[in-house]
This record gives sequence, C-alpha cells and structure tokens, in this order.
Amino acid sequence: MGQGVEPPKPPIQDNDAGRYRLTIEEGPDGFIYKTLDRVTGEVIRQLPREDVVKMRHSPAYGPGELIKTKV
Repeated sequence: MGQGVEPPKPPIQDNDAGRYRLTIEEGPDGFIYKTLDRVTGEVIRQLPREDVVKMRHSPAYGPGELIKTKV
C-alpha cells in the first residue's frame, strides 16, 4: 500500500451500534468528528482525516492546496 494510506475499516453493523461512540472535538481550525470503539478505545473513523489535520498545521500549507482549483 502507499505511504500513509490505511486500509478501509469494515462497515459498522446495526447490532454493533451500542459499541461505538461519536465524539466531537472543537479545535482552532474547526471540528473533528471521531467514531470510537467503546471496548478497545480505537478510533474507527475521523473526519477530517488525521493526515488532513496535520497538513493544516504545516507552515507550507495554504487554503485551496488540498485540491487543484486552477485550470
């Protein structure tokens, strides 16, 4: 696999719904939404992804650099 790419997590099953918890963290650049496994403490999903959050804090990052917007 490519560097920094995580394999997709299996979808959450309906019968597992009580096992997971949604947390919302407010930071200086907006909100971070995480789905946590109550049993293991593992982060199942995070929006925005962790690598995007790290990129925002890079001095070389500027708005609009995530996707190419100029033709």
